[in-house]
Amino acid sequence: MAEQPHRPPRARPPDERHRSPQRVVDAAQQNVVRRVEQLIQRVGVRLLSRDWLWALTWLLMAVGLAVNAATMPALYDAVVPIALATAVVQAASLVWALTRPWLAVAGATVATLATALLTATADGGWPWPIPVVTLVTLALTVFVLAVRASWPAPVAGALAPVAAAILASLPWQEGRQGAVATNLVTAISVLALVVTFGILVHQWLRSRAELLEQQEIVAHAQERQLLMEERNRIARELHDVVAHGLSVISIQASTMQYRIPDVGEEVVAELEDITDSARRALVEMRGLLAVLRQEDAEKELAPQPTMAVVPALVESSRRGAETVRLHVDGDLDDPRVSEATSLTVYRIVQEALSNALRHAPGAEIDVRLTIGADRVVVEVENSRPTRPPRPSDGEGFGLRGMRERAGFVHGSLVAEPTAAGGFLVRAALPSRQGEAAAGERIVGDQQ
Repeated sequence: MAEQPHRPPRARPPDERHRSPQRVVDAAQQNVVRRVEQLIQRVGVRLLSRDWLWALTWLLMAVGLAVNAATMPALYDAVVPIALATAVVQAASLVWALTRPWLAVAGATVATLATALLTATADGGWPWPIPVVTLVTLALTVFVLAVRASWPAPVAGALAPVAAAILASLPWQEGRQGAVATNLVTAISVLALVVTFGILVHQWLRSRAELLEQQEIVAHAQERQLLMEERNRIARELHDVVAHGLSVISIQASTMQYRIPDVGEEVVAELEDITDSARRALVEMRGLLAVLRQEDAEKELAPQPTMAVVPALVESSRRGAETVRLHVDGDLDDPRVSEATSLTVYRIVQEALSNALRHAPGAEIDVRLTIGADRVVVEVENSRPTRPPRPSDGEGFGLRGMRERAGFVHGSLVAEPTAAGGFLVRAALPSRQGEAAAGERIVGDQQ
């Protein structure tokens, strides 16, 4: 038989070697205590919530009504109809404590007074003038009052019934003053403990609600702080990358005619157009950076472009295409069109023209604006490109951004190829709808 190779004992991890049995026991005990505390807190909150408290109160009311109506005639020789009516009032006060605290106090006082008078002539040595069932029902009523209402209601709910029982017992105390005193002291002690405990529970629930509210406020503040930090980070990146690039383009285009001799007039005009476009982009970029950096993004820092600027936008785009035509049906300065919709029209035309110039070089582009009383229809359509498109640096967000802008004013946008090989962007925007919801947040468009 071959000899088995010797295997060294498996080394335990460092945390297992240095972990004594006592530490394991202590950790287990702490875990059990923590879970029990969580369970008690969860059960306590459930029981004291509105739905559970209603269900529990109605259940206790039914049990108290049945027991009280049965024990008074059986143990105290009470008249059945009067005993039943008294039990109903006593049980109803328990439910009234949820919504009508002072009615519950009055009901409990009347029921306790009636019970003391109804059971005064009983001979059996049973507790009197506040029977045990009456005391239990009264204690439950006082507890509900302490949890649901301010402290005067439970205090009155405890003192008034006891005072009524004392007054009702005065004519029948002869020969049993000791038993009556014992009963009253017991009732006062029990009710005092219940009132104290109920007020403590009420204060705990109130403190817990305030704590949750403060936690929500802190969470909201932290979320806002994170949002501001993210916006500042985006602003820094935009400034470092985009703004710097636009500045370089503007400087190079504006100085080329001085750096390179014999530059033609057409080239100079093209360079001036590039310079103007770069400067406008820089102005809008500065406005965007200012909005991103400010704490309250609800404020506009500069006037925003509108439909009235679309002709200038189309004119500046004509140098990049064979033909760019603008067709306007309506008034570009129509006062019925909201500022939000007017700005959205400009941005959609701007983005659609940029996409057409980039992806369909040499194509003919038609921009059509139909301005009506209820809606504005924007159409930007280009024909089949005559030259291959320039390579892209990556996937952009033009179409998605245009759809977001249209949805911002509760409009719709469709972007699809045409049968002739071109591309069509069509947006239908309400003239006024969405201004109330979006007008104050119009700076979000710059994003």
